[in-house]
Amino acid sequence: MFNLLILLFALTISGGATSAELFGTVDAISGNANVVDQNGKSVSIANGLKIYEGQTIKTGQDSEVHLVTEDAGMIAVRPDTVFRIDEYKAEGSSVDKIFMSLLEGSIRSITGWIGKHNTSGYRITTPTATIGIRGTDHETSVRVKSDGDEAGTYDNVYEGATTLKTPQGTAEVTPGKFAFASRDKAAAPYFLQQQPRFLANRRLKIEERIQQRKVFLHEHFEKMRDARIKRQQRVHANQSQKEFKRRDQVIENRKRSREKRLEETRQRQEAQPHAKNQGEVHAHKEHRKE
Repeated sequence: MFNLLILLFALTISGGATSAELFGTVDAISGNANVVDQNGKSVSIANGLKIYEGQTIKTGQDSEVHLVTEDAGMIAVRPDTVFRIDEYKAEGSSVDKIFMSLLEGSIRSITGWIGKHNTSGYRITTPTATIGIRGTDHETSVRVKSDGDEAGTYDNVYEGATTLKTPQGTAEVTPGKFAFASRDKAAAPYFLQQQPRFLANRRLKIEERIQQRKVFLHEHFEKMRDARIKRQQRVHANQSQKEFKRRDQVIENRKRSREKRLEETRQRQEAQPHAKNQGEVHAHKEHRKE
């Protein structure tokens, strides 16, 4: 628990150092997994690794990765999963967003303050559907092969509610329901009569830790959001002060440049009569010689 407190503190004060937004930090890992950046560079995942917007997480057959997100949410990446963070921002404002893509496998998503304060800023995109939420704990799965369960997108809810949407319609998913959007049929999502086999038969190794993390995060994310808002206000205030100083410096430089030009003009004007007089004296001397 002490380690999680340290992690939450780090999340609160982080941000802004790189061009890509910091999405979260690896809180636990079982097995082997990699994160791939937008340039195709792959790095092995370890506890404490920072995960950024635009990166893709790939887990192996027996691998699981848990992330604590910057808005005090949690993502559990299941085995055999390809998951990408498309866009992310967690400033504690109306521009906050978490847009993700699930290409294969499963993720469990426990939303943080974005899920509570800006539900329209949350979206999971799969090859066959999109998922939105109303402050929730849910799991989305993408099956790419029909091996006992039909290929397509599955969504089930542990707490709260989601919407599973295709061009043909939308399913409102609540706890105890399993919604499905087919890969091979252009149809509205529908509810299954029972839990899919792949969910019923799988064995997860670090799932039991999620509930404790979930409770702790939910108890603290409002304080974290407030701290992030105050931090952003300080950052913006500092940026404004720097901008004011920059503008003042520009004005001062322009003033000095103008004064310099005026002084140069004055000196030229003063020099012109003197040159004229010198010319007249020279001409008079020449005339006397003649």
